[in-house]
Amino acid sequence: MRRFLYLLLIVGLTSCGIYKDVQVENVRQLEFEELAETGVKGSIKVTIDNPNWFSVDIIDADIDLNLQGRKITRVRLAEPVHVPKHSKNEYLLKIQGTEANLNAVLSSAFSILFSDEILIGGEGYVEGKALKISKKLPIKFEKPIKKSDLKKKKSNP
Repeated sequence: MRRFLYLLLIVGLTSCGIYKDVQVENVRQLEFEELAETGVKGSIKVTIDNPNWFSVDIIDADIDLNLQGRKITRVRLAEPVHVPKHSKNEYLLKIQGTEANLNAVLSSAFSILFSDEILIGGEGYVEGKALKISKKLPIKFEKPIKKSDLKKKKSNP
């Protein structure tokens, strides 16, 4: 009975136009804390627009991350993010991945040296949860960012 009510709620929300997809609109900065063949840790700054009358928690993401058109790693969301209702804000998403393709990073490094902008891209999905209902949304982006917005976090001595 409970599943039927959830199904009815999902159908009701989507068919009446009450629910609108949350949009990841702008990728502005990529920062690596760790970049090694064994893994990647870092953060990515994005603008998220939630046009709904309820807040949404982004609980997971699985994205193939590209630099200059070359896949460097597959990243996941390291911690959930709360997006308030009727909001459009910039968020710093913590990401982590395994098995970075350092050959692709080095190949990209040469072209990065001679350009002002870096092409960052990704393809995968983002999973959100609202009103006890989870939904996976496909995501695909390719955005140029300023070279100064691609950072390697310096470690403290």
